[in-house]
Amino acid sequence: MSAKHVLRWVGAEAFVAAPARPSPAILRFDGDDFMVRMLALLEHTPQRLPELVARYENWNGLGEPTPEVAPPAVVNASRPARLLRRGTALLGFRRDGQVAVSPAPGTDLALADAPPAAAARTLKLFQPIHQRYYLAAAHLVCELPGLPPRLTSGGDKSAFVLRRIYTVTDPATQAPRAIEHAFIKTPGQPGHWQPIADADAATTSPAGEDWLPVFPLNYAPPAGPRRTLLGGLIPVARHDEYRFARRASHADPAQDAGAWHARDDVKALARMKVIAPWQGLIERAYLSGGANDPVKADTPWSDKSPPDGAVAGTLQAANDQLVEASWRLLQDMREFLLASLPDLTPALLAAGSAPADRPQLQALLDLLALATWKKPADFLAADRPQLGGAATNLAHDRASLRRALADIGAVSDALDAQDRAFPDGVGWPGYAFPLVALVAGSAVQADGSSLPRLTGPFRFWPGFVAPDQLVPPIPNEGAQDADNRRLDLLFDRLAAAIDEADAAGRLHARAQSTSAARLAAELTKVLADDSGPARFVLRFLHRRCDCGPLAPLVVSAPSEVFELAGFFDSDAPLRPIRIALPFDTTPGGLRKYGKNSAFIMSDLLCGQMKRIRRMGFGDMVLSVLPWPFHKGLKVGAGGPCGADSGANFGTICSLSIPIITIVAFILLIVIATLLDLIFRWLPFLIACFPVPGLKGKR
Repeated sequence: MSAKHVLRWVGAEAFVAAPARPSPAILRFDGDDFMVRMLALLEHTPQRLPELVARYENWNGLGEPTPEVAPPAVVNASRPARLLRRGTALLGFRRDGQVAVSPAPGTDLALADAPPAAAARTLKLFQPIHQRYYLAAAHLVCELPGLPPRLTSGGDKSAFVLRRIYTVTDPATQAPRAIEHAFIKTPGQPGHWQPIADADAATTSPAGEDWLPVFPLNYAPPAGPRRTLLGGLIPVARHDEYRFARRASHADPAQDAGAWHARDDVKALARMKVIAPWQGLIERAYLSGGANDPVKADTPWSDKSPPDGAVAGTLQAANDQLVEASWRLLQDMREFLLASLPDLTPALLAAGSAPADRPQLQALLDLLALATWKKPADFLAADRPQLGGAATNLAHDRASLRRALADIGAVSDALDAQDRAFPDGVGWPGYAFPLVALVAGSAVQADGSSLPRLTGPFRFWPGFVAPDQLVPPIPNEGAQDADNRRLDLLFDRLAAAIDEADAAGRLHARAQSTSAARLAAELTKVLADDSGPARFVLRFLHRRCDCGPLAPLVVSAPSEVFELAGFFDSDAPLRPIRIALPFDTTPGGLRKYGKNSAFIMSDLLCGQMKRIRRMGFGDMVLSVLPWPFHKGLKVGAGGPCGADSGANFGTICSLSIPIITIVAFILLIVIATLLDLIFRWLPFLIACFPVPGLKGKR
């Protein structure tokens, strides 16, 4: 006759503290040697396990330090002598004098969302960077007198899971209710939180739930047989992954509308390689033109005006840079379209026709054909872009963006081979198609402020009555925001063509995913569901893999509710970091340091660094000031080092690390002082303590 052994989980300190609780314990350590301390404590003083249980702390009120276990006085003693010494140390130990601090079984998890006045402060777990480590620990035992340890077989698997507590409104009672959510991790995809029904939270684990590994820790308690404590490191450093993971739909998680798909990667790539760089060109044009606005009437120099030649010269230099940047962006746009949409070939792009079963792709090509660029001579004199001589002499017969994209492929390799900036180099394309260009003068807004005037092919897309007016208008929308919204027309066409290709199975979506875009999409859904600080519990699981449904999953009670601290958390303990600056900073002291840091620079970077070294700080400041203080930068030719002699060369520069450290520290103070005008952070930046006897000259 055999008896069925019922398995259960009990806390880490169950055999040294009373009563035995079913919830796992969270053990806290305050040093990088936490495993050494844990093993030593279990070996010599396991009765001190309750001292490791995590309690609330912050940097202004630290918890008790992790117990230090002194090594035994006699290392090579015999086993009976060691047992006698250990038994003597336990004479004064009373198991029933220890108190468990974790919540009792059945504690309502809704208390996690109660206000501070109604509930104690929630435990917060900090990251290793804060010099804190946490172990989830529990015993797997048989439910027999004495709770004997469960001896697992090769087909058994134990682990623990992290679950998030969301407070949702019960549709029947309209009352808030706390629901556990399992973290589902799909390979190659970001994880998400899937709700678990109340009846299933303590008995099952959803498919795909992220099981975190555990390891055995053997020890001998003060009384009874040897025990195996199962422990696992709580991955607090994965705070961002857990905190910003979306919550799946309760009704049908598999068909959740917020899930990320391969086509979303391509759309994100379209914004990253096409839309965002173009918007960056528009922003650069506004900033470049801002230094050349005519002086307002109420300024101290109201009787003067900037010379036309100075304004035109600066605008021409800025427009020449925009022409070169436009060529580079045309390259990226063409490469993206041909790589992501296999149905679009170079021949179809040049002809402007898509396959008959691709109407959205045809709509995209039609929009690209409507993005026109007029020749400079066709503009009105007041609206003519101030292009430099090199750009003006180029052909302007590429009347549409589609035509420019088709033709840029023939000169793409030559563009990539350029080692000088436009127009210093030779071999640039014979035509110009600037995606944005500055126009002389400024436009006066309704509030009396002035903005640079610019033009570009996006200003002539359909949906606009005039180049400077949106239909329908948006109240209080800035000119730059309006231009950025014009580019959303292009993104909408791109997104529709991508969805069409994906539905037909003709989308190339094997590019590396854009993590920033995924995070933005996840955060959008997270913020919609977020109801306050993220609260978590953990549970231990045990599965007898060889028994199937005859032995159901053994799930522990939930642990204490806790939060995960972020990397920059205002409550986090401070890991000591000491950076010793050079002591003797006189020339006599600094000359003694060796130059052991080598910087390797190619011929191109060498030439660019030489151009920077010729400029002074005053020159850079004057270059961003308005007239009459404005002075254009004289950077000279942008060729590589040695180009004048025909023998290009790179360099390896050896620098002194101590001097670099001093420079970095001084720049930190200077920049922090300047930015204090915005952030007001200087009173909280630094605190210095005098150290008598700390001298630079010994």
